[in-house]
Amino acid sequence: MKYRKSFLTALINFFLVCFFMMPALMFAQNKQAKKIILETDMCTSADDVGALAMIHGLMNRGEAELLAVCYNEVHPGAAAAIDAINTWYGRGYIPVGIYKDPLPEPGTSKFLDELAHFPHDLDAKSTPGALDVYKDVLAKQPDGSVTIISVGFLNNLDDLLKNSPTLVTQKVKELVIISDPNEGGFNLNAHNLTNASQNVLENWPSPIVFHHLGYQVFTGPGLKDTPEENPVRMAYYKHFDSKFQALSSWDQITVLFGVRGASGYFTENLSIKQTLQNGYVLEMKPGRRYYLETLIPDDAFAGIIEDLMVAPPVKKKVIFETDMCFDVDDVGALAMLHNMADNGEAEILAVSFNEVHPSGAAAIDAINTWYGRGDIPVGVYKGDLAKPDPSPYLDAVAKFPHDLDAASAPSSLDVYRQVLENQPDGSVTIISVGFLNNLYDLLKAEPDLVVKKVKELVFMLYLDSDSFQLSRHNLQSTSLDVLLNWPTPVVHCALGAGVMTGPGLEKTPVENPVREAFYKFFKNNFKNRSSWDQLTVLYGVRGASNYFNVKTTTLGSLSNGHVWKLKSGYHSYLVPQLTNEEYAGIVEKMMIAPPK
Repeated sequence: MKYRKSFLTALINFFLVCFFMMPALMFAQNKQAKKIILETDMCTSADDVGALAMIHGLMNRGEAELLAVCYNEVHPGAAAAIDAINTWYGRGYIPVGIYKDPLPEPGTSKFLDELAHFPHDLDAKSTPGALDVYKDVLAKQPDGSVTIISVGFLNNLDDLLKNSPTLVTQKVKELVIISDPNEGGFNLNAHNLTNASQNVLENWPSPIVFHHLGYQVFTGPGLKDTPEENPVRMAYYKHFDSKFQALSSWDQITVLFGVRGASGYFTENLSIKQTLQNGYVLEMKPGRRYYLETLIPDDAFAGIIEDLMVAPPVKKKVIFETDMCFDVDDVGALAMLHNMADNGEAEILAVSFNEVHPSGAAAIDAINTWYGRGDIPVGVYKGDLAKPDPSPYLDAVAKFPHDLDAASAPSSLDVYRQVLENQPDGSVTIISVGFLNNLYDLLKAEPDLVVKKVKELVFMLYLDSDSFQLSRHNLQSTSLDVLLNWPTPVVHCALGAGVMTGPGLEKTPVENPVREAFYKFFKNNFKNRSSWDQLTVLYGVRGASNYFNVKTTTLGSLSNGHVWKLKSGYHSYLVPQLTNEEYAGIVEKMMIAPPK
């Protein structure tokens, strides 16, 4: 009888988990990630850390895009701690902004200084003001697209609303706030910020969702089993004086609604009134202001949250398809990929060479070897190409340490087969900065493998009468076949002509083959070169983020006159959101970074 009860309990729990995970599974069908800015007072309590970890977990599942983190406390170690958490998840590039004015009776923290010992590259002095980050990030987003999740005080939002009310009206879709309805509690009144809170509540132009849920939703002990290198683990460990215990999950509940919405988890309550200590009263209003109430048990919330909090970082799985030969931006792009791999952002599964230069395989392997990854599979095109291109640098780069050459290198098709078969379904991004002959061979030989394993194909090519990537070596028909029949989403990048990079390589070691490639390309000199391939890699690994907007409202054409229409979810193209100089700074920094 005891066995039957245990079995029944397990069965009930299984069906409960399946039932309460349905909203997540339904959300996953929507490929449009929620654009999020996290507003946090990460200091006294570790639930802010858990909330940020949750967002990264949701990003790994394709549900969220974290545009920025803004800090509304004044602890000097917070910027470094937030950056350390982002860096752990392979996203140290996410902008962080901090409140720059003093606050009365600032909070103390048991864990922020400890987190600052983890890898990061920001501190309080180098971090911009939150207002500047808001202005910069919001200006680059589509209208009505951004959800601000506020799990702290409202001082940054007060500044934003006073300085840029039109920007808020134009760009922000929704504001989600944790607050006690009875006089606002801690979040709306601490540090004498009651009036700032009132201004936000009274004048915020987009819908506001309030809640004060999560007190009985206990999470955190599962972090004990995560790696010691995880700063989220350390935050909870230090919060509880060097042990692991369960902590209430107010902020995580805020994130859960902010990303997944009400469906299946919450319902609206319009009868509650939000009050502040100064006597201000805000009534709820359908479609504009409402409080959340729960639809599922606290234990179910805890399971959902803990699962996201303990999830490990996920690296972007990349196969790099290159014509590294005629131009040198391919070399810079591969250098970028290695730096992103060093930063935990990407996993380079293979490099595929679609030119036929005899030194191509050796040069690629030499670059991989310089970065400590000489074991990365390299495949080469084994067919013939009309009018093969010469290279001003491949022979020189092939003199650097390597253990692969054209004769010993396998075919690209064999490498694709071997690599893709060993990857999870729908997990691989192919970044193509060359010709499409290898992809043509793959699609003809293994169409089911492409459908099963490839998540996205990112092209470097011009949409309007491309006469190089799609046409060189008489490959127009080959290119057209790939364009018309590739079964996964395809993103086209034609950016980078005015993004000039490369001179910084002069100061890197002479043992660096990337340095040698640029040096030989410019006939024993260092000059600027356009960065088409590097911007393709930037999107391929980091996505649109604050760098690009993705559009589908145009046509593509080949130089032979063939025209095709781009459509949402299949063919799209990138529009820049930064200046050429801003892109160049990002690219050059990664190109010249030493191996780790």
